[in-house]
Amino acid sequence: MVNFGSESDLVARLSYAISDNNPRPIAFLTGSGLSVPSVPGVTATLQILRKAFPVEEQVELDALLAKHREAGEKYRQAFQFLGIRRPPALSERVLKIATLRAYDRTGIDENDLLSMAPELEANQSGWKLPPGQAALGRILSGLPPRLRGPVFTTNFDPLTEIAVRRAGGVATPYIHADDSSFIANLRVQTGASVIHLHGYWRDSQVRNTSDQLEQDRPNLAASLRVTLERHTLLVIGYGGWSDVISRSLLSAIRQQQSGELDVLWCLHESERELTTGSSSEETLSGFSSAPGNVQFYAGIDANVVLPMLEKRIASVLSYDDGRRLSGASLLGWTTITRSELDEVKPNATVAAALTFFDGRIPSWHDAVSSHIPRRDSTIQIFNEISASDAAKLSTLTVLTGPSGEGKSTVSRQVAAMLASDESQNFRVFVLEGDHFGTLASILRLPTDASYLLLIDEAHRFVNRIQDLVKDLQASGRYGIHLLVVSGDTDWASVGGSNFAWNRFVSTNVHQLNGLTHIDATAMVGAWEAIGAKALGELQWYDSQEQRVDALLDFSFGEAIAGPGTLLGALLTTRYDRKGLREHIKQLLERLRTRLIPPANNSSLLDALVAISVPHAYGVFALNSSVLADAFDMSPVELNAYILIPLGEEAAITFASGHIVVRHELIASAIIDLCLETGYDLESATKRIVAAAARHILHGGYSPGMAQITYLASRITDMPKLALVAADAAVEAAPDRLSYRTSRSKVLRTARRAIDAATENESSLPLILHPDNVNQARGYFVEWGVVEGLLENFARNAMLAGVALQDGVSLGGLDTEQSERGLSCLVLALRRLQENNPQPEILQALAAATVLARACGQKSATGREWLRVAERMVDKNGASYPKLDGSDSATKALRIGLNACRARLERPFPTAFPRTDFQFLSLQRLLANPRQWY
Repeated sequence: MVNFGSESDLVARLSYAISDNNPRPIAFLTGSGLSVPSVPGVTATLQILRKAFPVEEQVELDALLAKHREAGEKYRQAFQFLGIRRPPALSERVLKIATLRAYDRTGIDENDLLSMAPELEANQSGWKLPPGQAALGRILSGLPPRLRGPVFTTNFDPLTEIAVRRAGGVATPYIHADDSSFIANLRVQTGASVIHLHGYWRDSQVRNTSDQLEQDRPNLAASLRVTLERHTLLVIGYGGWSDVISRSLLSAIRQQQSGELDVLWCLHESERELTTGSSSEETLSGFSSAPGNVQFYAGIDANVVLPMLEKRIASVLSYDDGRRLSGASLLGWTTITRSELDEVKPNATVAAALTFFDGRIPSWHDAVSSHIPRRDSTIQIFNEISASDAAKLSTLTVLTGPSGEGKSTVSRQVAAMLASDESQNFRVFVLEGDHFGTLASILRLPTDASYLLLIDEAHRFVNRIQDLVKDLQASGRYGIHLLVVSGDTDWASVGGSNFAWNRFVSTNVHQLNGLTHIDATAMVGAWEAIGAKALGELQWYDSQEQRVDALLDFSFGEAIAGPGTLLGALLTTRYDRKGLREHIKQLLERLRTRLIPPANNSSLLDALVAISVPHAYGVFALNSSVLADAFDMSPVELNAYILIPLGEEAAITFASGHIVVRHELIASAIIDLCLETGYDLESATKRIVAAAARHILHGGYSPGMAQITYLASRITDMPKLALVAADAAVEAAPDRLSYRTSRSKVLRTARRAIDAATENESSLPLILHPDNVNQARGYFVEWGVVEGLLENFARNAMLAGVALQDGVSLGGLDTEQSERGLSCLVLALRRLQENNPQPEILQALAAATVLARACGQKSATGREWLRVAERMVDKNGASYPKLDGSDSATKALRIGLNACRARLERPFPTAFPRTDFQFLSLQRLLANPRQWY
């Protein structure tokens, strides 16, 4: 039996939730009940839709809808009918017309209204807000950030955003009509975030047909689950139809720990209507049986209860001093204003500054912190944009550099300065998600303000940015300034460095790479103001000048040269080697106790070590999908439970699809400390390599993933760990021959040549597997090297010959494979000739040296072997065949290898391939080494 609360019960419950000693922020899930009657409900919207058809089709539509009793199902069937018979633009037009019923249309033609959507949305006073929406806007605007959660809505209209702005707050609409995650947006929010789960009334695709509304959205369920863990969720004005939102929420609730759950579900029907059966019966039956705290409230009218709640919590609500900017917004772009920055200033503490200096991913409170100096580049970019804006220009500023050089900090500092500068009327929009939006929406921004568009990871949007600057030039639009931030290699890889940006807008490029003297002086001054905790080892220097010189020396020192030199300088300046290790040791101990909720008792320490292992061996290709697989999590859960917490702990950074430890110094120290404390490095290594191997197996080969799957080849200091890595790849994809070859190399390097030989013999059937084409030649060379170590030189020579011979099943032949195969062959033939001289072997050796010379030996070892072999040929008076287009060299090689066959130390398995030793591909390759044969 369901126990229902009343309006007064609900208000008392919410009031207590935010006034408790340990309050939870309030998130909202709203539906059409919150916007009615300003925006038409289902019946009125269906009348608008019906008018889109001639009379004969209206009859068909009416017959279809008569088969359904529930209003929500009528709505979905009607839009399904419209979508089948008309193009998508007509569905969007119906929704726009319905939404604009909430706008004061006096004296404006409907067709004109439809073309003015962004301008109308910016005009806050023109909209008719129901009392509930108006109260919700005041609540969201007045709640402090620690108590304000996001608003999830199935509505297409902008009334919640309008209500917040009319109350003096900032609201950013995000569109998540697909199955993307909204967790990244919530991480950077400053004002109220309104997440439209079915689409938006303008510049957005919408979901309103049965098929669309029923489609599973696992990332949505995971995102809701993360939200439920941290918020009290108020469901109000939402009909609870049996759609994907209800199902996703129910799935999230069922997977949540009961103690972490607090859902308050408001139903418009009275308790009597609900107990006798209604349209919400399915919702009640599903959610009332769910575990945890889901409390229902009956007879709830949003237009009554939300004003009641506002009045009850008035003492908690606080509003800014009345400074207002234009109400314009960009869908999916976070809005940054003076008032929002004032909200986060209390977080800009000394403790926060210290973690920032340790490498924490920067937040908005760092951009306004008095303890963190503004970079020299920050001032330069601010001045350039300000001057260009005064000259009525639009501009592009490109900010690039390696990871760990402070790009995100500089860009946020510029944004904060422009948003806070009262002498300039700037509105700042920040894009850190995936929804760039339409170029038209940017060009139509009201001209009563100037705009900074900050685009992080800008290489992902380089084509959109190129189109935008072209449109800015073509339209003559001024006052729009793009600040695009990207890693230098990422920006170059997408053509950003080569595009002629200056042809379209005034362009400035700033590349961060280390500290300037101005930056170092400001940094040391900030540390001195904080004291010894910030200065660290620099406190022992006598003067600021000496401290600045020491910081600059560190930033250009060999120990930290390369990517991330700024962060490396900050770490090594404030901590000596011993101090840095102690600092990281404390971090690891802290992370050991922080369990990851959905990851089977794994901790944040386990995640950090898994990220550190590839980084410590020079592999920077780890991405979110692999790490999520390694911990059996969804990408949403990974972001919420691993990436964001570790970023806040100054442990990792994640951008451009890559996840790495903040600096190589940190990664190396983590590995060392794991060895000292006995942490299970093997499990972490196995976990990450196996996940990468699974991704290649199911998603196809990629060079980045291959670096992780072949990590064993880089682990030269710990043979046991290298074998674990090799084993993990083989176990994940046992039919991949190259993983067996990698394991053979590890065994051979560990002086386990007999085991390596056994590995190669057992892998022989895999050369016929269709996925192993182009892997067989490397396999035969590796097997040959192993046999050479066992002094089976006839086997060694034959295996090297097989690796070089023609054969479709062997795959193509390139210069690198030829070099390795010939080097192996030269050594094997020489050793055979040393042990038991034979004319055919000697002549084959001479031929092999000629071919090896023609191939070009890049390795010092290969060149040394070649010289020793040539001395043997010369000493014995053998002649060298000429590479004159004839096959004299390869014929001599063929004769010698057949002689090796007669001298085999033991026969090959029956599955050994045909060995006719034809080398036409090798001849062609040596004649034209740039080709692949």
